[in-house]
Amino acid sequence: MIKSDYTGQYPVEAVTIEKFAELIGKTDEAVRLMIKREKLPVVDFQDPNKPNSRVSETWIYLAEFNRIVREAYFNRPAEERDAWLK
Repeated sequence: MIKSDYTGQYPVEAVTIEKFAELIGKTDEAVRLMIKREKLPVVDFQDPNKPNSRVSETWIYLAEFNRIVREAYFNRPAEERDAWLK
């Protein structure tokens, strides 16, 4: 089995709040709350020609999110992490 067989891929490095909520099965509001509590790696997009604009778009950086999830999983005690194998 190669790595791409068991890891989900998405064609971009970051997704909108709505798409991320869909991907993880949460509501948009739940994702917004996670962002507010600084639980997700985000990128804020803003028009560079309007630096003082209040309008921006927040996207979640998938590569970093996946790295954090992977790290959290492998830092669990082996008996918890491998319990599903028994």
